[in-house]
Amino acid sequence: MQLKILGVGNVPLLSARIKTLDDAGLLNVSALARALQAPRSTFLSKVASVVLEAAILYYVTQQKLKDVS
Repeated sequence: MQLKILGVGNVPLLSARIKTLDDAGLLNVSALARALQAPRSTFLSKVASVVLEAAILYYVTQQKLKDVS
């Protein structure tokens, strides 16, 4: 998987190839799951079934739906 963080105008701020989410502590999965208000194991399961970006988008959408209700 390649992780890219883009800035203004799609300028790459960070680009890294990682094999798993645990590679070199590059991504704090627990903090990300907390920020998305999802249990860590459920979040990792979602990431395994879809890609990381789609999992994040899914949980952000769920948060927005909760806020609207």
